[in-house]
Amino acid sequence: MLKPIIRNTLTTVIYPMLLASVLISFTSQAGIIYTIEKPAIQSSQVNGLSQTENFDNLATRDLHNGYQTYFGKYTVNKGSASIRKFGVYGGAFGEGKYLFIPNNSAVTLSFDLAVGYFGFWWSAGDSGNQLSITTQSENLQFVTNQILDAAVLEPEHYGSPTSVKGNKREPYGYVNLFAESEADKITSISFFGRNFETDNHTVSIQREAITGRSLAPASVPEPKTWWLIGLGLVLLGLSRIRATRRK
Repeated sequence: MLKPIIRNTLTTVIYPMLLASVLISFTSQAGIIYTIEKPAIQSSQVNGLSQTENFDNLATRDLHNGYQTYFGKYTVNKGSASIRKFGVYGGAFGEGKYLFIPNNSAVTLSFDLAVGYFGFWWSAGDSGNQLSITTQSENLQFVTNQILDAAVLEPEHYGSPTSVKGNKREPYGYVNLFAESEADKITSISFFGRNFETDNHTVSIQREAITGRSLAPASVPEPKTWWLIGLGLVLLGLSRIRATRRK
């Protein structure tokens, strides 16, 4: 008598509750929306209250000592990042300075408060440029090669918009990261990979209306997310099997 009661409880109560919790855990991690602005746009286009770090008042030694800006701290985690004067490969609007992360180097920007928006000028784009994004709910990886493969990248994106030399082989564009929910607000971003040039880092604490053209989804869930999906499918299958046997 006890076994049928246990089976009935598992089928009608426990399995559905576990399945619901799994689905809630999965769907609550909406993620980050990635966009790129039209060619030649070199600064953020969001309308909300924002702050920008343009690196113009920064020296390389400041960066390696750990640089506290308006909205967070830059830390060199690996290798030898540097602050460089504008040129064909970097420097928004053809002036000031920019952040350069060479091969086998990494820089992490840790925000004082989780942000709903982050944007950056991406110059002399390389397929090896990578971002590691930590939100309040998960870790995501973004490889700028996904921008190179995106249909929204126009021929006019190729070549420096501020240099007569041009560098027509590589793309330049302003890239935006928008949090889709409060849980997706960004707590830190790491820049690494191969010769990453970037400038005009802009943040907004609140979530912003989307600007630019949407890139293909680029988030890669952590292994725990795939585990939750698998568990959900198993529980759903067991529920259906038990329901079929009872008919």
